[in-house]
Amino acid sequence: MANPFYTSNNPSTNLKDIYNLLSNSNNPRLIFENLANNNPNLKPILNLLNNGYSPEQVFNMMCEKKGIDPNEFIQKLKQGNNISF
Repeated sequence: MANPFYTSNNPSTNLKDIYNLLSNSNNPRLIFENLANNNPNLKPILNLLNNGYSPEQVFNMMCEKKGIDPNEFIQKLKQGNNISF
């Protein structure tokens, strides 16, 4: 299954790593802004967040854009299944 947020040519960029980084942060918004500053491919996501979309709405939009069922993606992530890019 593809990762709806995969935007890097670096295979070490891992959604679980990003999720853990954001989940364990006192300020996940700041962490994401820093990630977006280092990865211009994330800027459209940051723009959506800055324009009033919730993280859930952005996630669902990104999944839909890539033809991914968001619920299936979340289940696979929770189960620890490998999510291929």
